[in-house]
Amino acid sequence: MTLKFLLPSHLLKGVATALSLRRRTIVTALVALAILLSGVLWVTARVTEASSLEQLLSRGNQDLRLYIANIRRELDRYEYLPKLLVADYRVKALLSKPWNVQDRVDLNRYLAFVAESSGASDIYLMDAKGVTLAASNWNQSDSFIGDNYSFRPYFQQAIAGHLGHYFALGMSSGQRGYYFAYPVRDNGRILGAIAVKVSLASLEKERGGAHYEFVVTDPDGVIFLSTRPEWRYQTLSPLTADVRHRIEASRRYLQYPLNPLPIVRSVPFSQDARLLALEGKGSRQTYLLRGLNMPQANWRVYILLNVAPVAADVFHAEVLAAFVVGVLILGSLILLQRRARLDERVRYEHAAMEAAEASESRIRAIIDSTRAGLVTLDGKGTIESFNPTAEILFGRPANTVTGHSLAGLLSPASFERFTIMLHDAGRHTPPPLEELTGQRQDGQTFPLETSVNRMPSTEGMHYIVTLHDITERKEHEAALQQAYDQLEHRVAERTSDLVDTNRRLTREIEEHRRTEAELRQTRNELIQAAKLAAIGQLSAGINHELNQPLTAIRFYAGNAKAFLEKARLQDVHDNLIHIDGLTERMGRIITQLKLFARKSSGTPVPVSMTAVVDGALTLLAPRLQRDGVVVDRHLPDGDQLCMGDMVRLEQVLVNLLSNALQAMEDQESPHLEIDIRRTGNRIRTAVRDRGPGIADDDLAQIFDPFFTTKEAGEGLGLGLSISMRIIEELGGTMHANNHEEGGAVFIIELPAASTPGDSE
Repeated sequence: MTLKFLLPSHLLKGVATALSLRRRTIVTALVALAILLSGVLWVTARVTEASSLEQLLSRGNQDLRLYIANIRRELDRYEYLPKLLVADYRVKALLSKPWNVQDRVDLNRYLAFVAESSGASDIYLMDAKGVTLAASNWNQSDSFIGDNYSFRPYFQQAIAGHLGHYFALGMSSGQRGYYFAYPVRDNGRILGAIAVKVSLASLEKERGGAHYEFVVTDPDGVIFLSTRPEWRYQTLSPLTADVRHRIEASRRYLQYPLNPLPIVRSVPFSQDARLLALEGKGSRQTYLLRGLNMPQANWRVYILLNVAPVAADVFHAEVLAAFVVGVLILGSLILLQRRARLDERVRYEHAAMEAAEASESRIRAIIDSTRAGLVTLDGKGTIESFNPTAEILFGRPANTVTGHSLAGLLSPASFERFTIMLHDAGRHTPPPLEELTGQRQDGQTFPLETSVNRMPSTEGMHYIVTLHDITERKEHEAALQQAYDQLEHRVAERTSDLVDTNRRLTREIEEHRRTEAELRQTRNELIQAAKLAAIGQLSAGINHELNQPLTAIRFYAGNAKAFLEKARLQDVHDNLIHIDGLTERMGRIITQLKLFARKSSGTPVPVSMTAVVDGALTLLAPRLQRDGVVVDRHLPDGDQLCMGDMVRLEQVLVNLLSNALQAMEDQESPHLEIDIRRTGNRIRTAVRDRGPGIADDDLAQIFDPFFTTKEAGEGLGLGLSISMRIIEELGGTMHANNHEEGGAVFIIELPAASTPGDSE
């Protein structure tokens, strides 16, 4: 049997290695191509930029020379005119007789005619001092007649005997113009000079649109002609102080500030050209600057070539270069890909053959050494191979079962189930495990855990059957089941014990609850008995308080009867008022006794401690008056509300006050102090007497039940114990100590009741 159909994992390992190497090669090649493309594009951009700028400069030189020729032609049209005019007899006649009005009128008209015919802007005659005698604009408001131009360089050149020429702004008109001046001679003597002003505005109309601009500068670098109007009267470089002073003295450009152009960058391009970057309105424009001298007028003419087309040329060249390089790279990649595929196919086939051979040997070793029984079947279910573990399981050599059906190795029922497993093989992933019964050669049966896998191959369908002897596992499962059953039995026994214990505990809890309820009832009855005992102790004083009003009422009633018989109605009325007051006093005493004697609800509510103290003092008022006790009450402004029960708190206060009075029975001037204050969220009430105090040994047990320092028959020792229990049930505390100035102090602290101000 061949095992090549079991080799895909080893084959895939070689393929994965080849693909990983291929990916690294592709990444390296892409990085190299990116570097190559960047280098080619950079070189192309630099070469194209330099070539385009050279071509642009070459075209600019031609345009610059043509523009200079146009300027020369324009100047040559008027350079002869002043030489021609000085020969006219009317010029010399007016210079000889400047006061002759007719000569002045004739010359003015003649100069106006010549200016109109030649196209000159203005023509005028100046005497030897520079004063204008006649002018072509004699009849205009800004006529030159009478103006002195001796400060102008063109006049100074002409009066010196030379042909004068100069560019400046007109003093009267403020218009730009180029001036020609020539001396007027008479027998070798210079009488004056005649000047011709030419407008050069037409030269500024020659421009190349967005491609180039022209500027013309004087010897000082001031731009006076420009195809860009905003550049006029600016300079290519800052003027020195001396040059600026000289220009201002000649009034050549009037009041213009002559600031430099906004040049932000200037880089040499060649020996006679520079790259300039000018800051415009919201943008920056770069020009290629080229200049030539114009000796005839002592000017320098510049052309500024816009380099924007150069950037377009560079972009087109880069696109073309990228396209060419991309085509070359794509062709190279196609060739390399085809070569790589051929090499990869050869390596793949070679690796597959080696992997198949190695895998077959390795799988055979694994099958022979595995602890599971492995049986391979052909498509009909016939045994093809039987590994050593399977031989041990069934106790049969491989050569005795190879070529036979698996039916002889399984029980009949198990073989029927195995037939179904073969039919369903490959439908579930992972394949299901089934428990079958195997038969050894000696007829002994044993449990098997079985799974079936399909193995398609070029030779047809095959199956591999995995077999595990689970005899030991079954024995463990039986032992575990037995242990589980025993545990269940023990749990049932323990559960029965717990149920019995729980029932006893429930009965004990119910018994405890009944005992606690009885104890609570007994305590309440004891509290009520203590209150009644206190009322009994107060009965003598209360009896006295009630007998006095009753005696007075009887007296006032008898008098009223006698007054009524005598018709003394006013006296009857007064006696009835006294009777009403006495009955109201008796009602207050009886009401306080009823409140004190009733049973409490036991629910804490906001209670005024001041009202509690007043109620207790009212109950004890007869005794206080009888014993002459002075009561000092230190009460705060307003009510101090605490959480408590009015009836039970009065009982506590009555008990404390009664004990205090009893402690001061032997004193001539008994004194009692009651202090109420708020400390944080607690209401503190202190009761102090001026008696002998409490012995130190008794302080620790003074609140214990049935502890008393009174004589036998005077008390049971439950008053303070009951009082402390009441305070604790209300959430407070009570303790006693001796005052440093003498006497005992009992202090009660209860939770303060919440108020709207506390919650804010």
